[in-house]
Amino acid sequence: MARIFFFFLNCVFFIFSCNSPQVTAYQEHSEHHEFIGSCLDFLAGNDSFVPLTDAVALEELRHSAEEHASNSVIIGDLYYDLTQKEGRHFYLESDDSIAYYRPQAVVLGGWEMIQHLCARHIRHEIERGFARSSSIVRKDQASMKEAETLAEKNLIIYLKFAEASKGKPSHIRNFLFIPVSRFLKKGGGIYFPSCNLMDKMKDPILYGLQSAKRNPETMTAWTQMMLAVTNFSATHAQECKVSAESPLKLLQAEKTELRDVLEEPQKNKSTSKIKFGPKTRR
Repeated sequence: MARIFFFFLNCVFFIFSCNSPQVTAYQEHSEHHEFIGSCLDFLAGNDSFVPLTDAVALEELRHSAEEHASNSVIIGDLYYDLTQKEGRHFYLESDDSIAYYRPQAVVLGGWEMIQHLCARHIRHEIERGFARSSSIVRKDQASMKEAETLAEKNLIIYLKFAEASKGKPSHIRNFLFIPVSRFLKKGGGIYFPSCNLMDKMKDPILYGLQSAKRNPETMTAWTQMMLAVTNFSATHAQECKVSAESPLKLLQAEKTELRDVLEEPQKNKSTSKIKFGPKTRR
């Protein structure tokens, strides 16, 4: 039965990755230097949510969403892993591809498909920021200031993403979930600024809890995140310097080697890899 299920997922993914016009539009423009801003504007439904100097990617995403019908896509459930004692949604493989712990195939409309791809892309960028921060600190403790600056950028992107995701379906808002290990500085990285994160992150966490009322596993994951942020804020009481209104520098990400800084996935977990575009960003 399991083999049949994964064969079905592979078939769906093959059709999705080869034929979906939304994915084609995503692939063709995901390397655009303002793609994060374009995705934030698309999610927010507001051209000026993040000011752009070149709106070509945003226009193409909208065109694809409006012109094309529903397509299949693989998404990941958010749940609490009793063995690992942590919420699980996705992780990055050593080749920088996203893999879900609990994949499932769904059919989304054209507009919602682009919203999902954008949410996934934005969260992927935040995760890359975590990896770069960890790599910087491990390489040279004197680079702590650089890691802290990157942590502030992570928070800005997260807060803008949270604002743009209001009212969106759970498969989009689930990308706002952050595992508890990121607040414990596991691996020596500086993932978020040392400030009162609860003041900034309480709303997306509460939205996550409200949307998970009928799913105990998902609710437990969000509850653990709330406790982690609360504990973090208790020891970092100063006000955060950035907010959802802070300007976001939309520069192309530097090529980063992630193999040595990403957590190894659990070998006994069922996962699904989804790759769009090149393995590394120029």
